[in-house]
Amino acid sequence: MRESTPNMTPRRDRASLAETVERAQHGDREAFRDLVLRFQDMAVGYAFSLLKDFHLAEDAAQEALVAVFFELKSLRSPNAFVPWLRTVVRKHCDRISRRRQPDVPLEEQEERWMTDAPSPLDAIEQGEVSELVGRAIASLPQKQRDVVTLYYIGEKSSSQVAEFLNLPITTVKKRLHDAKPKLRRSTSKLAKRFLSDHKPSESREFSDRVLRFTAPDRAKDAPTVYNLFEAEDHPSRHEWRGGRLSDSHADWDASRVAFIQEGGDEKLVAALNVYDLTMQIGQAEVRVAGINGDVLDAELTDWRENVFDRIVSDALKSLSESGYDLVVTFDDESFWLRHGFTLGWRALQWQVKVTDLPLNGEQTLERVESTHREELAAVYNASSTGLTGTVRRPTYRRNKHPGEFSTYMWRNSGGQIAGYVSGNPGPGEASFWVDEVAGDAETCLAALRSVADAEQCAECYFDRLHYKSAVGTKLRQMSSCRLFTGTRNGRARWYVAKIVNLKTLMTKIAPLLSDRLQTTGFAEWPGALSICLQEHDASQEITLVTEEGGVQVVDGADTSNCISGDQSIVQLVLGCETPDEVIASNGIEVKGERTADLVSVLFPAQYPQMENQAL
Repeated sequence: MRESTPNMTPRRDRASLAETVERAQHGDREAFRDLVLRFQDMAVGYAFSLLKDFHLAEDAAQEALVAVFFELKSLRSPNAFVPWLRTVVRKHCDRISRRRQPDVPLEEQEERWMTDAPSPLDAIEQGEVSELVGRAIASLPQKQRDVVTLYYIGEKSSSQVAEFLNLPITTVKKRLHDAKPKLRRSTSKLAKRFLSDHKPSESREFSDRVLRFTAPDRAKDAPTVYNLFEAEDHPSRHEWRGGRLSDSHADWDASRVAFIQEGGDEKLVAALNVYDLTMQIGQAEVRVAGINGDVLDAELTDWRENVFDRIVSDALKSLSESGYDLVVTFDDESFWLRHGFTLGWRALQWQVKVTDLPLNGEQTLERVESTHREELAAVYNASSTGLTGTVRRPTYRRNKHPGEFSTYMWRNSGGQIAGYVSGNPGPGEASFWVDEVAGDAETCLAALRSVADAEQCAECYFDRLHYKSAVGTKLRQMSSCRLFTGTRNGRARWYVAKIVNLKTLMTKIAPLLSDRLQTTGFAEWPGALSICLQEHDASQEITLVTEEGGVQVVDGADTSNCISGDQSIVQLVLGCETPDEVIASNGIEVKGERTADLVSVLFPAQYPQMENQAL
């Protein structure tokens, strides 16, 4: 006889589930958590019916939900989530079954129960309830076992069990009815109570452990993070323990690690590093979260994009609460653009013939280790003052690339350190890679000539030297000087940026904006300019109020003079290009008669550049 169509959940519930699945597919972590909370009991119940062991069922269900997390994007129809989940759970149960030791035959177990089996009360006291219940349920045919475990562990209605198993509700009710007499009288009530009491929804522990993102515990998690980096086939893999992460400006509280369940244990499988940067915008300083360094367990390589989509989303949510104004990173710009970043600036490279550099006079150079020294940091900070994008020192205290560079410093007539240059031979033949320069520009170039000549290098290659720096200004006057965009894997190297907190950002640069107004015809302009930053999930609005030549920042946007756009507004704030270029290329809306003129005064081109030792 043909079975009737299953009694599925109401249409409204199915629509709600489909919407939740779609949100989870697009990286909404809370939506995924909702799915876990909604189906964790049934996943464990179904796994228990297959494995007949509660602890193994929990392991299988957790591993299955982790797989769902990673593979959810591959699900073509959100409406097919329930049968797909059932298939994933079965797959992980099969995998666990294959690695288990053979069970004691049920007949032998029945005989043991008959001779020396503990009473249900004794079983509870001896901690053998799981085994007792497992064996009792194992005596049921598979079809009845599925229904019983889902009904008790999942504590679902018959219709919900029918939907999960894709069966008619009448079939579910019949199997449940037929199963009850077959359970031993001594274990029937015990099974019901045990399954109900141990369902995952009794606590948050199960859902929190399926896939967990958190700030790393430096004392506890750092060794594992270092091990993950050192397991990678990457030239920098040994530098993280050597100084890039272990002794640096890394913000461990804002960084993120991911844990998954594996064999009943929690395993750290991914890390994303955030660095605490004090970055300059003109003469102002803002707090920037610099993201650099991510690593994933080699066994999860196929899920890399999915893992980091979610770990980045989680990290970004925490940055505003951590007090950051901006977030900056570089390379792989297509990934970051998906997370609301905007293109900022290209990594700038310079090349010049050594013979074009001035000869060193009587300056004595001292070779020192390329590690943090307060005197060197002070010289660097003084030399980079006002250069947008540069970062105040200290940063990497043992250098970003420990042991790779040599530093040559000189002193003034009073014996204080007056400047330094650092670098090493390479990249390319007969080329000296200049990592940093600080101090008087003429002396820096003369020092580099001495060092490059000693290394028999014909050219100097400057990595990410600021366009508006004093050294850069002198280089541009040399006939052999060539500027070009740095590349990696044949692609241009872009820095990308995202505004975290528009109000705090603009408040910190308000004195700078005031100074810019004072030098123009807007010095006495008693007006206001609103800035509206529009994003998919939220918007930020502030107004710059000018009074007596000063600028104040207030909440909200309710003026006739307004600029409105997406994260490309950060290009204006940083002066990545001229204001008219930024507005035209990004479709930023400008309202008000003199708004365009005011914007050109407030946000002139600064051509930001962030040095290698910053991030």
